[in-house]
Amino acid sequence: MRKTAVRAGGPAVVAMLVAFMGCSGEPPRASSPSASEIKDAAATPSPADTSSAALPDVPTTFSTVQRQPFAAPPELTSKNGLLETTFDVQPTTFDVAGAKVRGYAYQRQFIGPTLRVVPGDTLTVHLRNRLTEPTNLHSHGMFVSPVGNSDNVLRVMKAGIDNDFVLHLPSDVEPGTYWYHTHLHGRVEEQVFAGLSGVLIVDGLQDRLPAELQNLPDLVMTLKDLQVKDGAIVRNNIDSNAPTTRTVNGQVDPVLAAQTNQTQLLRLANIGADIWYRLRLGSAQFHVIAEDANPVAEVWTADELVLPPGKRYDVLVRWPTPGTYALETLPYNTGPDGDSYPQRRLATFQVTGDKIADVAWPTSLGPVSPLGSDHVDRTRQVVFSENPKTNQFYINGKQFDATHVTFVAKLGTTEEWVIKNTAREAHPFHIHVNDFEVMAVNGKPYKARSEQDVVPLPPRGEVRIRMHFNRFVGTTVFHCHILAHEDNGMMGIIDISRSGRLSKATVKSLEEMNKAMPGQHSPGSHSGHAPR
Repeated sequence: MRKTAVRAGGPAVVAMLVAFMGCSGEPPRASSPSASEIKDAAATPSPADTSSAALPDVPTTFSTVQRQPFAAPPELTSKNGLLETTFDVQPTTFDVAGAKVRGYAYQRQFIGPTLRVVPGDTLTVHLRNRLTEPTNLHSHGMFVSPVGNSDNVLRVMKAGIDNDFVLHLPSDVEPGTYWYHTHLHGRVEEQVFAGLSGVLIVDGLQDRLPAELQNLPDLVMTLKDLQVKDGAIVRNNIDSNAPTTRTVNGQVDPVLAAQTNQTQLLRLANIGADIWYRLRLGSAQFHVIAEDANPVAEVWTADELVLPPGKRYDVLVRWPTPGTYALETLPYNTGPDGDSYPQRRLATFQVTGDKIADVAWPTSLGPVSPLGSDHVDRTRQVVFSENPKTNQFYINGKQFDATHVTFVAKLGTTEEWVIKNTAREAHPFHIHVNDFEVMAVNGKPYKARSEQDVVPLPPRGEVRIRMHFNRFVGTTVFHCHILAHEDNGMMGIIDISRSGRLSKATVKSLEEMNKAMPGQHSPGSHSGHAPR
């Protein structure tokens, strides 16, 4: 999704994505960087290093203060079954790695506050839109109703208006790391990029760990980039392939302390608009205990994890020997018509002190998904395509139209979707409300450890998924989670109904919402972004 000329090396992403998706039936692993990629990469500390003070600065696109002590985003926690807060959505000047930057904020910070709840809670956000443009709010990955003032992304919250966003969490909602962000079609990319996103945690994951691991450090690590011009985050004509500054919780290369062999829980969440991360943590492995807020039936390990926009992993890590270790994102290319990202150090772990006694890793945190053995009531064909010359993106040959329902699903049924990507770049597929199980990638069976809500579609590849519509009815969406692609057409509407048929009331409701939405385009048109 670039604006610049196509660079060499794009085909390498095919092998990388196939490895990541585990087409051999093994857990996701990315391929190793080539010698040429490593040559141009930022310096990476060795486990033999004894101090982070000697590390070179990470290249950034504006002046930053680096290697400060790690700081988590502010946290708001539910009490007595309720978490109630106010988001004053407004232009704000906030601190990003020691620099004063203008952007949009929920509570006056680049990263929104972490909202921490438990199953069965009610989350109420009083959203006061103080922007000069409309917005709305979405709880990514959450299993809740998509209608009314719940997780309704077709709702328009107009400028200068106060709105309530209310989520009634089911008592059986899965614990793990979710996130929230604005989701107003046509302006999602620019508003998220400007600052409107944060993490949402459903507690309970630690309770599934062995007793000796239940008081371990629990670290929220939000991955988010920004480009700054004249002291403000770029919001118009964003180029995701341009040089950018990557942050962890709004910090550049923060330093974290750990005792030798201490187990830590890292909540890794890509809450940015467009770019991907390919994570490595020195000589340590990631022990994945949840993917997209789904506790895994089988804990699996990986040397590297690929996080497209919207992806989350909850992982356990430990370092058996003292030293300095880097969390870094490795060189990554999303395809000939996609982006190419350099290597960057994201955070530094300083491991010291006496060695803590070994504790056995958990082997499972949840049951096997029943989807793999479900009877399939319906199979659908879904095609993601694009015109890179015009910056137009399509699902089944159509750009998003708020009055057009792509599919109608019947409550209580299981569907299998065969999603084909005809583009020469990867697209992360995401659907709201109901998670899915990946069944196969490029025709090869995939060994899923859990359900998920984001899956990369390899360039010129195919992914087969299965999902069950088992509780909530209403109209929601599925789309590419590269937000520029979503804004420029790569989104469809799915209506979940008891009858399996589209009602006149739903059609009328969509027509009313469409009138309120800004910048709607007729099929075949595209937004004001320059071609990538």
